[in-house]
Amino acid sequence: MSDQTPSRWQRPIFVASLGRSGSTLLQRVLNAHPDITIWGEHGGMLKGITATVRASQDEFVVKNLDTGNDVRDAVVGEISDKETFYPWVSPFRAHEFSDELVATLLELFTRGLTPEIRWGFKEIRYDVETLRTLMEMFPEAHVILLAREVEGHVSSRFFAFGNRDYDLVSEDGRQAARKKVGNMIEGWMRRYEGMLELCAEMPQRCSLVAYSDLVQGSPRIPALFAELGETTPDGAVIDEVLEAKAGSSFKYNSIARQNRALLPEIIESADYDRDRYASIASAFGITS
Repeated sequence: MSDQTPSRWQRPIFVASLGRSGSTLLQRVLNAHPDITIWGEHGGMLKGITATVRASQDEFVVKNLDTGNDVRDAVVGEISDKETFYPWVSPFRAHEFSDELVATLLELFTRGLTPEIRWGFKEIRYDVETLRTLMEMFPEAHVILLAREVEGHVSSRFFAFGNRDYDLVSEDGRQAARKKVGNMIEGWMRRYEGMLELCAEMPQRCSLVAYSDLVQGSPRIPALFAELGETTPDGAVIDEVLEAKAGSSFKYNSIARQNRALLPEIIESADYDRDRYASIASAFGITS
């Protein structure tokens, strides 16, 4: 980043979670602060960018790109040694690739923002490698990892986005539903185990939030702003955000409403490692 980059722009906030876990609500809570703008999702498109950054950091690539830059006159201008050919001649060094991408992301995500506004985004599609690379690209960034208890997560996600109507009455239908729930919980555990590894690597740059923390009067909200180095917005403003939460799959999906009462038993009887889940949930301070 340039020395001219505003100091608050150098400290982005990345909110990561699985879908149907309250990330939009947390985004709105953070945006209650007058000097913070947390943008919404972007389809996980930065996965490709962070993958190219990791490729540019490969020892073999670094060595050859930098060496190729040193002999660029073998390609550009008058060829001084016609017997020499080096296939890695490029107009940039490896570290410049990442620097240019950082500058591009800064330009994109700070559009319309004044220097005192701290930017960030929330995304439900990023794995630990993507987040780790973003943290390396922005050394002063802070990541907030949000998790919801599996009962609420699965109940909200199972019928979300117009998913097909599962037969939760017949035994065959219930078996299929249990398999789907088990796969969902396995994915939940795998994603959050990776996130916890990231927090262990960068504890001062990481905050863990449980969906159950996003309630009126929760001490976790002012504590979270303190971890970000920010003052807490007016409590009435936060309460207004929390009262207006919306987006439940039960609100928008008639199938979900019809089958809501049948889901708890399906989730309870699903096959997954409960000890493994309990360990992850405990780290987030999740309460069912």
